[in-house]
Amino acid sequence: MAQKKQESITSFFKLTPNNDTSTNKRASSPVNSTESVKICRTLSLDTNDSINVSLTEDSNNYDIGFYTDRMLSNEHLNILIVMTKIWMPNISYKFPQKLYTVQNKSKYLKFQYSWLLRFSWLAYSKIENADFKEHSTKGYHKTCVLSSDHFIDVIKHPGKSIACKIETGRAEQIIKNRQNISPIIQTVILCGKQNIPLMRHRDSGKIIVEQENDKLIQNQGNFREILRYRAQGDDHFKSFLEAEGTIKYKSATLQNEIIESCNKIILNKIVTNINSQKCFTILADETADISGIKQVSLCARYLDVENMIIKEEFLQFVPTTDTTGKETKYLRGQGYDGCASMSGQFNGVQAIIRQIHPLATYVHCAAHVLNIAVPYSCSIQEILNCLGTISKVRDFFIYPKRKDVLKNEIEESQECITKKTLKRLCATRWVERFHAVNDFLELFEYVIESLFIISKWNDTETSSQASNLRTSILKGDFIICLLIVNKVFIYGLPLSKQLQRINIDLGEAMDLAEDTIKELQTIRSNAESEFHTIFENALTLANKLDINISIPRITGRQTKRVNIETNSPTSYFRVAFFIPYLDTFIDQLNSRFVNQKMLLLDFKSLISTDENEPRFLRLAQKYMFDLNECEESVLLAEFKLWQRRLKNIKSSNIPRNSMEAIVLCNRQVYPSVFKLLQIFATLPVSTASSERSFSNLKRIKTYLRNTISQARLNGLAMLAIHREVGIDVNEVIDHLSLKKRRLDFLL
Repeated sequence: MAQKKQESITSFFKLTPNNDTSTNKRASSPVNSTESVKICRTLSLDTNDSINVSLTEDSNNYDIGFYTDRMLSNEHLNILIVMTKIWMPNISYKFPQKLYTVQNKSKYLKFQYSWLLRFSWLAYSKIENADFKEHSTKGYHKTCVLSSDHFIDVIKHPGKSIACKIETGRAEQIIKNRQNISPIIQTVILCGKQNIPLMRHRDSGKIIVEQENDKLIQNQGNFREILRYRAQGDDHFKSFLEAEGTIKYKSATLQNEIIESCNKIILNKIVTNINSQKCFTILADETADISGIKQVSLCARYLDVENMIIKEEFLQFVPTTDTTGKETKYLRGQGYDGCASMSGQFNGVQAIIRQIHPLATYVHCAAHVLNIAVPYSCSIQEILNCLGTISKVRDFFIYPKRKDVLKNEIEESQECITKKTLKRLCATRWVERFHAVNDFLELFEYVIESLFIISKWNDTETSSQASNLRTSILKGDFIICLLIVNKVFIYGLPLSKQLQRINIDLGEAMDLAEDTIKELQTIRSNAESEFHTIFENALTLANKLDINISIPRITGRQTKRVNIETNSPTSYFRVAFFIPYLDTFIDQLNSRFVNQKMLLLDFKSLISTDENEPRFLRLAQKYMFDLNECEESVLLAEFKLWQRRLKNIKSSNIPRNSMEAIVLCNRQVYPSVFKLLQIFATLPVSTASSERSFSNLKRIKTYLRNTISQARLNGLAMLAIHREVGIDVNEVIDHLSLKKRRLDFLL
């Protein structure tokens, strides 16, 4: 007799009603198994319908029958245990038979163990037999299976957001979007740091990475060409650029947003670092850009306490037509030039800021003080004429044809000449003034010969101008004034260079200025011997050029010229030119540095061993807010301990400025002294850092880029000036994502 075919699980019909089944009750609690070892099936947490079988004791505690029509607790862990540890009978388990009606015939059928291995969703209950009919094909069955798998996945990966659970591809798309935009951001940062113009006149359209015969159809601009070059080695980025669609994030608008994001990220890092020091001063200077807009360069000076160095950081360019001040809690100083709009006592910027912040001490730029001492000391007409003539001669040789004449004369010379051209006599920079005068003196003979050659040209206007300039400089008083100015400028050169340093404090700057004044006073005391050397050099130069140095004509009733009764040219020029110029210059330096010297009287008590307690207490009273309202007795005791610390140091190691003192000062032992030294070091010396930013301004906003917006200008300036500040591409993407985008960049 043939073996009877096994019925499938879907062939079951409803159980035939009888008295036995109607009286069965569902157990309310788990029943312990009589078998010593049972088989427990654990559902896999992966998406595959694999079955993991393990041996456990008392496995029927997880009989599915105990949890049907029952509300579990809200703890997800309880639900997860039930769903992943469903009881599975032993392979030798004897399933009970039940009477079923199949094709109008009554049959005894029983549950088959192979069904558990075949259907991963199926569970058998020892206390309750399930009834099935085509169950696996029903929609509610499929929905329940998907829901259970999704629930397990949510518990398994709790870090993902709900949106990512619903849209399984969203996370991958966000990663792809960030990967696509990263090369574009990196290119913008590269162009900004290297000061490379991004856009051309027409900057739109699709980027063709591979072009025929490697020939460019047209120049697409620096930004697009760099993207094209990069895409040649990146297949993913190449496919992104050449794919259909308009959202490529390479338009001028998106460039501006990326640049603005970089600006805010860099500025936030710098401002955060400055605010953490709780003491800073502001530096500002003004210039006009190529489009005629007045740009104020704002910089902050502060002491980096961790590294013990003074820093001056550029912040922003601010277009201004008015004077306004920003409220800042830890502002302790202001540094500007001497123009009325900035330094005015009543309506200047410094006055307006001091109304809000009385502790923001105004310090006139020391380098500017030194520069303006030159024109105000030129009360002698011959000195003023000499500087004017030098400037006109330089302007005359600025044209290529005339410059070539001077260049040929220098090259044909047998002497070793290091200077090849004349420099401009800058009105605001001492160093440039010195080099202009010194180079003119070194090239003096070649300038005269070049002017003589040009005066023979057929061009009437040019030849007559050359002849007049040559006549002006072939005078004895011009040569003497040239040597006098060069002598004075030499002594001011070291001071001018030191004042432009960042890591110099106001005390050290005033000491250098005082040393320069004393040296000039020594020259004034030895005016006769000093001028004798100058006059001998003038005679040597005059003899080479056949120039006669003589006393000008003198009359008894003369009022516009110096009348000195002497027959010696040396005495005349010493009294008429040298001594008056030195006296005026020394007086200008003394009078213009007096404000800075008065400001330092109290601060000097911090680096002196004179035990000047009244000055220290006056200084502490002024900055009591920074000292946390410390009592006077405590301050005085700390000051005496600090004085004792200075006296115990060798005389050769006694600090000469605030930076040397702050290195010796223990912040925990002398907190008040340390804070006052920090303020001392932070006080501005010059606005050289603001002026340095003007060089970047001229390179960024050029004649061809004169319509650049202010936000783009500041962003490119921050990238170019603060190259050492690292910018992570992810930071820029996160900042861009603060605004709603057509593409998602955040999970």
